[in-house]
Amino acid sequence: MTIKPDKAPAGLVFASILLWAEGAFVGFLAARLGLALLSGETRSFLTSVALFALVTAAAAWVIFVGFSLLQRKRWARSGGVFWQLVQLAVATGSFSGQFGSQAIGWSLILPSVLVLGLLFSKKVVAATMGSDDEPVSED
Repeated sequence: MTIKPDKAPAGLVFASILLWAEGAFVGFLAARLGLALLSGETRSFLTSVALFALVTAAAAWVIFVGFSLLQRKRWARSGGVFWQLVQLAVATGSFSGQFGSQAIGWSLILPSVLVLGLLFSKKVVAATMGSDDEPVSED
């Protein structure tokens, strides 16, 4: 893991930390799904296995995006934006329906809007605009 030598902007570091936290929480949800799967608390075994695999992969991907953003990979911003849009879609759906909860909706919307704002800030965009193929100087 090579980090470019100049200091990363605070917004970039904070966005990375928030992405790691989101990934860790999704990992926690994957662990709960795994425990439910092992204890037999599922209605459909195959559906539960598929959901467990998807949630585990999502957690790993979000954490990877957070690390890549800190390394200033250009593509990591788009990965972060995509994840925030997914969270906003889930948050919108959580306001209604049989199990709707405003607390869940707002707890998903607020960090998503914050991370989106950070990812589109001038300093973060400038920090991640370098070419991914640039050699890193280790002076």
